[in-house]
Amino acid sequence: MCIGVIIMDTDIFCSASFSGYRPEKFYFPLEFDNLEYERLQTSIHNAIIQALELGYKTFLCGMAKGFDLTCADILLDIREQQQQYSNTRLIAILPYAAHTFKDSWGNLHKIVKQCADQIVIVSPEYTQSCYYQRNRYLVENASHLICYWDGQSGGTAQTVGMAQERGLTICNLSDTTAPKRNLIIY
Repeated sequence: MCIGVIIMDTDIFCSASFSGYRPEKFYFPLEFDNLEYERLQTSIHNAIIQALELGYKTFLCGMAKGFDLTCADILLDIREQQQQYSNTRLIAILPYAAHTFKDSWGNLHKIVKQCADQIVIVSPEYTQSCYYQRNRYLVENASHLICYWDGQSGGTAQTVGMAQERGLTICNLSDTTAPKRNLIIY
């Protein structure tokens, strides 16, 4: 584990980050029997495959419940099931050292941490700014952002704004959960 902001041993131009809502901000439940959630998972899968085909080899996950952990879980499945992507790296970016969850997302959080190729801890302990620092780290150490943002305020809006300012390519999946829509990249 690495504590503090570090320079990763990866090429920033081959790195992508995940940023999106926690479960309570989605207009549909993040449950496996929900059709909208299944569509979101398909969109995430397609966005990750597209990023891999464009040459992205490292993915940074902010480790929030909901979108972030769903993306990491799908990336781990792709890495395990498709040999050509077995060398893809997953880096878990924790806002503070004791960051975890005591609900069902906690199990996935633990699995993602165990399977991550690297863990970066932005702050040794919780502070008022640790989530902002985590979001900044996700943007400053990638050139591509895969996100779910439909205009709501909060951490995802902050991250998308920083990504736009830094000129990252952004794949926003908020409009792709409906069938037969293309990924939005700007």
